[in-house]
Amino acid sequence: MRATEPLLLLVLLACGPAGGGDGTGGAGSDGGAADGGGADAGAADGGAAVGTVTLGDANNYRFHGILDGPSVQLAEYRDVTLSWAGLTHDLLCHDLDPVADIDNVAFMIFPELTEAEVEQGLADDSLSQVDLGAYLSFEPGDATEVSLSDLTFFGTDADIEEEFYEGHGAWLLTLTTGTTIGVGVRSIAFLTPTAGETATRGEIQGGCGILDATVDLRSLQPAPIAAQGPWSIDWSAVTTNMGGNPFEPLSVSEVMVGRYDEDLATLEERFLDLELLTDDLWLGPHPSGTATDLSTLARASDGAPFPGFSPDGTWLFALRCGTCSNPAPLFLTVLQPTD
Repeated sequence: MRATEPLLLLVLLACGPAGGGDGTGGAGSDGGAADGGGADAGAADGGAAVGTVTLGDANNYRFHGILDGPSVQLAEYRDVTLSWAGLTHDLLCHDLDPVADIDNVAFMIFPELTEAEVEQGLADDSLSQVDLGAYLSFEPGDATEVSLSDLTFFGTDADIEEEFYEGHGAWLLTLTTGTTIGVGVRSIAFLTPTAGETATRGEIQGGCGILDATVDLRSLQPAPIAAQGPWSIDWSAVTTNMGGNPFEPLSVSEVMVGRYDEDLATLEERFLDLELLTDDLWLGPHPSGTATDLSTLARASDGAPFPGFSPDGTWLFALRCGTCSNPAPLFLTVLQPTD
């Protein structure tokens, strides 16, 4: 069976890593930083930012992710079952309720690829729709297990047991919060049909250790910005994302400003917990364009408007993609408030 209908291909690191050297080098040394530094057009000498703060590639951080999904060996040609009842942590090592937090189970079959090739493709954004043989899904409700016979192709039954045999590509399972394809991934695993194996039931446990990220925040060029507004931040000069791949402005759906008590070294180590670590966080939707006014952002806790920058703490500005599965922002820089 081969699905030819248009599909949104889930890519855990779809917006992201690799492609820019080893992915861990400082943004300031990246070949894509043609603008030389992302400083404000009116503050090229490092003084207080006035008017529009123009960001460029030299201001962006670097993110390099490595994916290592577990492989569950099961009997060939059987209606095998996979359970996630013991899954208590997600890809980010955050707590997970296997009933309340899992809204959709999806299988993607890559008939011509190995599991290692799929992992590499997820990591460096090299998978394409032609690699995907089928997309099947199941909404579990209160269930914590799924069998191949439960899966459908957008509501149409799919009898795929006869295709479940050793050597027939890679079978990737994803568990997501929400039902939007490719969004809200909490954990993954590979189902591996194995000749001679008799097990027809497998268990997914853990979640931690699947995604390993290396982040560099200290090599980017911070952007000076006035402590008090008005603030207009423009990223039209940005050409590469955090992994050195082409930056897609249309992918930006949310703007974030966060204040942290931690230094950059600590934030690098705990980067996937940015929203948990923040001392204060302001967010705002970004429907279009390549600029934003920070005064339109609202505090995440109470909706209060952004009041301005204090001289203490570490200030981060980020552009995030709401339709990307990768939790890492497409762009993130350090803002340096000035008098």
